[in-house]
This record gives sequence, C-alpha cells and structure tokens, in this order.
Amino acid sequence: MNTIEYDIRNDFSDLREFALSLSETFDNMGAVILDNRNVIKKIEIPQGTFVIKDFKGMYFFNRLGYSLFSRSKAEKSFRNSQNLNKRGISTPAHVGWINYYNLGLLKRSFFISVYHPYETLRETLKRNLNNKPHQSLLYHHLLKFIIKLHKAGVYHDDFSLTNMLVKPTKEGYQFSLVDLNRIRFMKVNFRQGLQNFGKLEIPEADLEKLIRAYAVEAGESPDSAVDLFWADNKRRLYLRRFRKTLRRYTLTPLENFYRKGISRYWSQPCNALLFCYFTEISGNVQSW
Repeated sequence: MNTIEYDIRNDFSDLREFALSLSETFDNMGAVILDNRNVIKKIEIPQGTFVIKDFKGMYFFNRLGYSLFSRSKAEKSFRNSQNLNKRGISTPAHVGWINYYNLGLLKRSFFISVYHPYETLRETLKRNLNNKPHQSLLYHHLLKFIIKLHKAGVYHDDFSLTNMLVKPTKEGYQFSLVDLNRIRFMKVNFRQGLQNFGKLEIPEADLEKLIRAYAVEAGESPDSAVDLFWADNKRRLYLRRFRKTLRRYTLTPLENFYRKGISRYWSQPCNALLFCYFTEISGNVQSW
C-alpha cells in the first residue's frame, strides 16, 4: 500500500493537485539548480514560479528513522520556515511538503517554496571579488544578520555561503536563509555563536575580522574569541572525519547489503512488517 502525507498552505490550495503528482512529474520538469544527493529545481507553472527540493538521497536507515521516529526533512523545512517567519527572519515563502510512503517506509519527500530571484552569498562574493568596498559592505551586513539570528534563537547547522540568499537594498544587503531542515531553535551562547562561523569559506583574514567584530558586539575579548574559534574548528573537523570513517565501516556495509541483497528478496516482507508497526501519520493522508 502506497500513501501520501502532505501539508499545503491554504493560500496555495490551487497547487494541491500539482504537488501531489510530484513523484511522477518532478524528474521531467523544470530547470535544475542543484543536483547531488538531493535535487533542487526551479519550476514555472501558471500559478507562479517555485523552488522544489527533492529529498530522495536517503540511506535505508535514514528512511527508517524518518518513517518511525522523526519528521521528514521536507516537513522540517516547512515547519522551520514557519518558525523563522515568527522570529522575523527572512526566508523564501514556504508553500508545502509532501511525503511518499511505500508500506510505511518513506520513499521520497518534497519541499516547495516560492522562488526568490537572488544570488547566493557565494555568488555575490565571487562577483565582487575585486571590489573591496562592496565586499566590506557585504561582510558588514552578514555580521548584522548573524547577530540577528543568534539573538532570535536561530542556529543553522549548515551555515554556509550557499545557504544564504542576498538581496541588494538601499541600505546595502538583505539576507535570507535557505536549506532549512538543519536549523535549530535554541538559546545561542557565545561559544556556539563562534562555531557558526566554521562553514563560511572566506579568506582567513576576513573570517577573523568577522569573529573579532562578533566578539566586540558580545562584550568578549576579540583575541580570545579567535583562539577559541580555531581550537573548536579543529576539533569539529576531527570529529567529522571520525564520524565519516565510522560510518564507512559500520552503517555503509549494512546499507549496501540491504540494497544488493536483502532488498532483492526481502524488501516487500520487511516493508510489510514496518507498516504493521508504523504509527498513524498526522495531517492529510491518502492512498495512491
């Protein structure tokens, strides 16, 4: 039995039929923005222009976890967008999310948002590579945005140059967050705030200037802040390598075994068993 779980905003209810057919139509429509483990496309339809993210790059154990224990990445993105709006943080307007299940096991999920025709911070910095005044202005507004996020209790676990959109304004630049499924809402202390600079791939000298300015705003020592950042960043990179190595020798072989062996002969019985234990999903559900 196949089921769909979804939530479409009331003011986008005319997109319902389109959204619920994405598992059949998405692969052959739109312009690709990003194609790696997940796929992001710009879709133009009579109702408007939208961005759709297909969270299809899930390992078996991820599918199991999202099916039984936690919300899908698509639903998290939608809910996080709602929460960002409440906290006054800019992000492309959320439209809806759709989960597709096969006998209770998450097969595919989509997050839909309104298209914003703005560059990422990476693209804007690259375009202004030799324009130091514009780069300085960008960094100034980036720092203000980071401080605003942390004061609002917003912590993006993948706070990179590609996950911020930049809109030119009369005052300078306005930033918007994208890739929302890895956002946490919490009280951000000074050390955690420093760690949020770790994925900003900008020249080291510029990064340290931002960290020093952040420390001054927080009433902390700029020199101590820089030292603390590099110590924590070194530890973070070490733990990341350790987790990747651990996964390579533990979960990855099991996932490969499932794909090549168990899934060939036992996928239907296993999925049927999962369905028996699958908790009743909230929201709108329909068979397809």
